[in-house]
Amino acid sequence: MLASATAAATAATAPIGASMDQQARFPERRLLVTLPAGVQPYQVSVTENGIPVIPHLTPVSRSRVPVSVVVALDTSDSMRGAKLRDALDAAQTLIAAKPDRSEVELIGFAAEPETLHTWTADPGASMSALAGVKTSAGTAIWDTVTTAAQQLGSRPGAARVIVLLTDGMDTSSAGTLDEAIAAAERYHAHVDAVGLPGAPATAALRRLASATGGEFIQVSALDQLHGVYAGLAARLSHQYVLTYASQMRGAGHEVRVRVAAAGSSVTTGYVIPSLTPVAAPEAHGWWATRTAVAAVAAVVGLAILLAAYAALRPKPRRASAQLRAWGAPQGGRTPLAIEMIERPRRTARPGSRHVWQRFGADVERGEIGKSPTRVLLVAVTVGTVAAGVAAAVTGVPYVVIAGPLLGALGAWIFVTRRASAWYRHFDEALADHLVVLSSSLRAGHSLLQAVAHVAEEADERTAAEWHELVHQTRVGISVEDALDNMCERVGNRDLQWIALVVRVQHQVGGNMAEMFDIVADTVRQRHRLRAQIQTLTAQGRMTRWILVAAPFGIGGVVFLLSPQYVLQFLADPAGRLMIAIAAVLIVIGSLWLKKIVEIEV
Repeated sequence: MLASATAAATAATAPIGASMDQQARFPERRLLVTLPAGVQPYQVSVTENGIPVIPHLTPVSRSRVPVSVVVALDTSDSMRGAKLRDALDAAQTLIAAKPDRSEVELIGFAAEPETLHTWTADPGASMSALAGVKTSAGTAIWDTVTTAAQQLGSRPGAARVIVLLTDGMDTSSAGTLDEAIAAAERYHAHVDAVGLPGAPATAALRRLASATGGEFIQVSALDQLHGVYAGLAARLSHQYVLTYASQMRGAGHEVRVRVAAAGSSVTTGYVIPSLTPVAAPEAHGWWATRTAVAAVAAVVGLAILLAAYAALRPKPRRASAQLRAWGAPQGGRTPLAIEMIERPRRTARPGSRHVWQRFGADVERGEIGKSPTRVLLVAVTVGTVAAGVAAAVTGVPYVVIAGPLLGALGAWIFVTRRASAWYRHFDEALADHLVVLSSSLRAGHSLLQAVAHVAEEADERTAAEWHELVHQTRVGISVEDALDNMCERVGNRDLQWIALVVRVQHQVGGNMAEMFDIVADTVRQRHRLRAQIQTLTAQGRMTRWILVAAPFGIGGVVFLLSPQYVLQFLADPAGRLMIAIAAVLIVIGSLWLKKIVEIEV
């Protein structure tokens, strides 16, 4: 009993184990780490050539199949009797204590390896296969390891382990120890070797276990086997997949990786591979033909011709210019007919559902000086040309499809910002206009004279709207209706108070100048409150833009530091899907934050 407990304790408190998965794509590094009992994942530290890295440990028990285990038992004639009986009992202990959902295959070997039971996660099925094991001549240790490694190569287990028990030395294998080690490394199999008392191949088994990241255990008595296999089952439950991103660079340089935890450490390593550039995905089908290239060139050429025509075509003469050419006076007051033709005819800003009408109104309000059709045509042309250049550089013709869409989106953003800037400017200047209006009324001017005075004193950007109000009253439209029309064009809620004041004064009388002062004070207070809210929500708005820009900024920095890492990510369909999902989530998060920080006053 004491010997059994000692063996179990030795197996359970074995030093930390780690083996590098050479198939992981650099700079991602992946290791299978076995932690001693009682050691927690947060105690693990990893360094590369002495430089700390940030590890991420995932228990293999979370995998669909945590461990794939090959239990290899020596069934040579030397195992006959008590040795075989205790070995089968120890194998049953391992099978019963393996992690849940783990799969086991049984192999017995004498002159050649023989499958006793194929892969199964059912402990009862595996145990029943051990009942009829018989011994025979020969010992093929290395061929057994090679066969077991090959069978593990296609298994889904997060960890792949060969538990081998023998009491002799290899006498029948066609392969060598080095070939067995190479096979285990190729299929990422770890060999835990158990030597029975008197086993002569101790040095070879120790080398096999060490080279594959496993452990060699030499028992001095058969009654220790139960404890040893129980300890091996406990170690399988303490295995983790450790991943991290390497910061090392330089193809061909050797990197030593040290994994340490609770006073125990293990060192492994790898050689930095040469990163081959990831070629852009090749176009297939119609896009790979010369017809596609010709079509792209034709679209780009047509876009350039349309842009040139829109920019160089002769501009039609305005009606006012034609009237002046037929004898209109060169000095003095401009005739009313010419004024009516020359004055701006801006329309109200439609709702967001009327996309094209709103775009046209914003083009006029933004004072771009071009028709909405021409603005959109130029933007689509620029986007198509840029996408055509990108398609020629990347070799992916269908990139040109995104050009017109991006161009139209850019035009919409530009025009909307220009129009919004005008509306903000008018809103900010309205209080000063009301003061001028009130002062003119106190000086004894009529309402129309006061409005004309405001039009003369207003800045160039807002004067046109006040002049339009004056022009409408000259052609017989009442002041109330002209103010209502101005409110509809400008869409300013504060301006509606002016129209209401004028209409009330005309109907019931009152001091209009005093009422305008009250409205002006109200407008100033609203502006002051709006400014305070802008100040208080500045951090939230800045947070929104930082969170939106951070993924793109970090991605750009990563691309500059390691372009192959980003290109490999983009070449994978799963990577492109993740980027698309992330972009959608960024948009949703941005709109959500905008809803939070924008408070209507």
